[in-house]
Amino acid sequence: MELYGAIVTGVVALGLGMYVARLWAPTASWALLIGVVCGGVCAVAFFGVTVLVGQLAPGTLVATKVGFWFSILIPAAPAAGALGAFIGYRRSPEFLQD
Repeated sequence: MELYGAIVTGVVALGLGMYVARLWAPTASWALLIGVVCGGVCAVAFFGVTVLVGQLAPGTLVATKVGFWFSILIPAAPAAGALGAFIGYRRSPEFLQD
């Protein structure tokens, strides 16, 4: 169960970075920074949701697996968000070749 949550978190970080950078990034460097922040927010949201599920439904999650996948998501989700932001920025119609 924790594995699926981590995969969904990575995909959401990629998509959120792509969407937000396409809308709000004035330059490519800002797009990468926005993507890193989106990925970090997604990683923290994963941890918060899994802890909440673990509190509300005891015995459904294993704490060591949650910690393991969270430690993987700490660098992976911001990287996925930055990748998505870079792709989203490059695909925006206002891209001015900077």
